[in-house]
Amino acid sequence: LNNGLLGWDDDYYIRDNPLVHSINLKNIFSEYVMGNYHPLTILTLAIEYHFFEVNETGYHAVNLLLHLLNTILVFYTVFLLSNKTGVALAASLLFGIHPLHVESVAWAAEMKDLVYTLFFLPSYIFYFKYLKEQRKQFYALALLLFLVSLLSKAMAASLPVVLLLTDYFKGRKINAKTVLEKVPFFILSIVFGYVAV
Repeated sequence: LNNGLLGWDDDYYIRDNPLVHSINLKNIFSEYVMGNYHPLTILTLAIEYHFFEVNETGYHAVNLLLHLLNTILVFYTVFLLSNKTGVALAASLLFGIHPLHVESVAWAAEMKDLVYTLFFLPSYIFYFKYLKEQRKQFYALALLLFLVSLLSKAMAASLPVVLLLTDYFKGRKINAKTVLEKVPFFILSIVFGYVAV
């Protein structure tokens, strides 16, 4: 919690970024930061800046809380896939303590990773529920959460491929219907991939 702000790009994202010093939605949703378009992440940093300014403890506390929420979501996601509590517990524990996740908590500007994951996993969960129950509300929620995840970090663009792999894993036939239902996801991925490039 007392790690401080890092000199790598915490300065550009927080200390010296006029987009986070006031909450101006028009500017936040129309500008790139360090070559990245992730307005939801910038909006979240602006809200944090409103409360913490450059007090690093607040940023790290929020990052830690988001990481813990993501770890719980990993548990639930793996449980849905495997239907085994032990497997889900092991996967979420490895996710929670893995050294690659240290940067997402200890590096304030890397909060983008945490925010996109916070919407990526629920999008996947609602898609999984859609597979089981074929309720259009679940499909719509999956698509909406995917859009929010893309607004947090372009890395979310991989979700449509994950959805196809899940279909295959669950023994669902890959046919015109299964591919067509992924088209809106692929369109969003292509649009945000283009914006990112």
